[in-house]
Amino acid sequence: MIPLKLQLKNFISYGSDIQTIDLSTYPLICLSGKNGHGKSALLDAITWALWGQARKVSGNAKADQGLLRLGQTQMMVCLDFEFNMQIYRVRREFALTYGKPYAALDFGIVNDQEQFIPLTDKTISLTQSKIEQTLNLSFDSFSNSAFLRQGQANEFSKKSPKDRKEILATILGLNHYENIRKLAMEKIRQATTEKTSRVALQTNMEQELQKSGSIAAQLGDVKNKLEESITQEASIAIQKKELDLAHQNFAQETQQQQMLVFQHEQLSKQEYEHQHSLRSIVAEWRSVHKNMLTLPDTKKIEEEKKLLIDDIKEHQTKLQHHLELKELYLKHKEQLQNITHAINEQKNSVINHQKIAVERLRMELQSTENTTNELNKKQHTIATEKKQIEETNNAVLAQIKNLTAITTKNGPLEKQFEKRKEHYQKFVEQGRWLTSELESLEQKKQLAITDEDPSCPLCEQNLSAARKRFLKNKFAQDEQTIRHKLTRITKVVKSLKAVLIEQHKEYEASKKAVEQLALHTAKIEELQTTSKKIDAAAQEIIQQHTKLAELTKTLKNNIVEQEKKLESLIKPDETLLASHEEYQKVKTALTGIEDQGKKIKYDGQKHAQATQQLQVIEQQLMQCTIMLEQMTLQSHRQKNSEELCIILKQCKNNKKDLEQKLKAFMHLTALAQKISEQKNHLETQAKEHVNRKEILLQEKASLETQITALQKLEAEHKEQQKLIDALNEAAFDYHAIAAATGKDGIQALLIEDAIPEIEQEANYLLSRLTNNQSHIFIESLRDLKKGGTKETLDIKISDASGIRAYELFSGGEAFRIDFALRIAISKLLARRAGTSLQTLIIDEGFGSQDEEGLGLIMDALYKIQEDFAKIIIVSHLPSMKDQFPVHFVVEKGPQGSMVTVIEQG
Repeated sequence: MIPLKLQLKNFISYGSDIQTIDLSTYPLICLSGKNGHGKSALLDAITWALWGQARKVSGNAKADQGLLRLGQTQMMVCLDFEFNMQIYRVRREFALTYGKPYAALDFGIVNDQEQFIPLTDKTISLTQSKIEQTLNLSFDSFSNSAFLRQGQANEFSKKSPKDRKEILATILGLNHYENIRKLAMEKIRQATTEKTSRVALQTNMEQELQKSGSIAAQLGDVKNKLEESITQEASIAIQKKELDLAHQNFAQETQQQQMLVFQHEQLSKQEYEHQHSLRSIVAEWRSVHKNMLTLPDTKKIEEEKKLLIDDIKEHQTKLQHHLELKELYLKHKEQLQNITHAINEQKNSVINHQKIAVERLRMELQSTENTTNELNKKQHTIATEKKQIEETNNAVLAQIKNLTAITTKNGPLEKQFEKRKEHYQKFVEQGRWLTSELESLEQKKQLAITDEDPSCPLCEQNLSAARKRFLKNKFAQDEQTIRHKLTRITKVVKSLKAVLIEQHKEYEASKKAVEQLALHTAKIEELQTTSKKIDAAAQEIIQQHTKLAELTKTLKNNIVEQEKKLESLIKPDETLLASHEEYQKVKTALTGIEDQGKKIKYDGQKHAQATQQLQVIEQQLMQCTIMLEQMTLQSHRQKNSEELCIILKQCKNNKKDLEQKLKAFMHLTALAQKISEQKNHLETQAKEHVNRKEILLQEKASLETQITALQKLEAEHKEQQKLIDALNEAAFDYHAIAAATGKDGIQALLIEDAIPEIEQEANYLLSRLTNNQSHIFIESLRDLKKGGTKETLDIKISDASGIRAYELFSGGEAFRIDFALRIAISKLLARRAGTSLQTLIIDEGFGSQDEEGLGLIMDALYKIQEDFAKIIIVSHLPSMKDQFPVHFVVEKGPQGSMVTVIEQG
């Protein structure tokens, strides 16, 4: 991972303006500046962008809020970096909103055209996992290898042997083998679970296969019963044939009986029909004979009909003449109405045009009055706004006067605050150093005095009683001196902190006053501009008001004139109809038609009575005609009645003969009952036989199906055994893979293989840093008292005084050891294919070195520069800074920290 470009906004000490820092062209960079100005914040921004963690809040589940600049609600860091010849971009944001804080993470590739191709997943956690999978490096592994954090250069060395080994395994990418081991264990679990289920299934199969013998015996019994059923079926068939023959004979006799019954019914029907016809003919003859006796005089009726017809013709003539006059009257009446309508239409058209003209003028007047009212409202609103602007302007001017007095104190207050803050940080650093010295002194005191056989903590030689008393007094005196200094510094720090807090409040208030002053000045300018616009608008309204007043006066005069003209048109005028010639001509013709209609005397009631009397006479004549026709049919009716009497006598004789023949078939009823009982008995036997046969066939099919299933089950039993054997082999293989990829297998071998490489590189650097006085040993195995060995990762150092534990070395010596170990691990990380890390970051930590130690460290950095694409050093030591070709100077101002690039010749 090679950082190329870093962008920050509101991150720790950096301000709200996005600051872009280009790191791409410099392989060796020194970040310099005063304490607290934001050097380490740049490194925190890199780790926060990649892993969401930073130095000051590492391990905190809600670390984002602690990184946000004071007084701000949103921060952003964007990092472009190169990895495996590909450029990536990660952008992380955090904001404090109402309710739940907002967080966002974007990750993607930047192509050659500088286009962003997103790789962001659905959630932040999934995107973070994708970033770590791409880098193949976690934050802990990075901070324990290539990132020497401020005050934590011994992050790797001070951990327990177990933690060191886990970190080294992560750096070497052994988590791949751990994943393989977990996958193999999962496969073993799956194979064991599947084997258990298959063994249980196989046991059930064996229990089912034991039933095959009993099923075969049951199948033999069913086949024997089926043979007996076939014999019974043949016997039932013979009985059924005999019954069918008897039924055929019975059917023939029944058919003959039905034929005789049918003939008897036909004769009865004919007898009934002939009797009905005879009665009808006799009734008709009697009715006609009765009507002939009461028949009226036909000649007299015809004379009455002739007189009525002449009377009706006279009435019809008068009615036709009356209708012709009425039609002519209606025609002239319609002409008169059309003429009147045309005259009224012409007059109404003129009146409507006049009304429209008046209404148009009224609408124009109403629109003008509405416009005048709106202008009055605008004029009132403008006057109110003008008054408000003047009041606001006076209030803002008063505030500007007060803020100007406050801001004059800002310059000296800021310088004094920064100077006191620098002294405070210096005293805090001295307090930490004194605390560290006190702890080191306590360890020496315990080591040299409390043991029964004390030895010198430096040369490990035995101490005499006098030397022991001397060291005890010396340690007590040194402890008293350090505690006295620490007490004084603690008091100074507390008092200075209280002053800083109070002064910070004044400083923040002064800053806010400056910001408010700028806002108020801008507001004054805005109010002046608005006031000018309002004055121009008021002048324009006055001009419009004058024009509208003149227009209103003109419209009112026009409306009065047009209304007078309309009143003259609406008044009724009878002279128009009297002077119209066609109207008078039609009216005269209409009066003449009315006179003619009065002379015609038409009586509609008499006309209707004559018509009704004619209809009655015509009906009487028709009845006479019908009766004359009926008189000719009387002799024919008498002859037909005599013939029907003879036919009825023959029908009665034939019915008696048929009844004698039907008595011979009386026995058929008993025979039918007997045949029916026999048939029902045979059908019952046949159904029972069929049911028994079906049950036997079903049992046979079921038993044959069971035998077939058992045969298949036997084949499946053999296949299950093969699968169980295969699962046993697979489980054995996966056990072997899990053992090989476990911590005691390939992982242990790879760590054992890496330890000599780390020792060689660390000893190479340490020999240069200590003039060949120190040597590092890393032990991966420890002998146990009860025998055997234990996996570990112990660090031991050999120098002129012998082999000692890491914890017994002084601060400067320990830093050189940590530096050599971390550089060795970083170079190993850069050479391993699993994690191609090409950046080394060292944050401070050089304060414990003397001039010679600093020179040796710089020589070592220049030597290892070829192994890393980029090395970033944070330091404020002048002797250290002057040896770097490129400085990124970090300075803190009122708007936040700023970075300036200085290239030294």
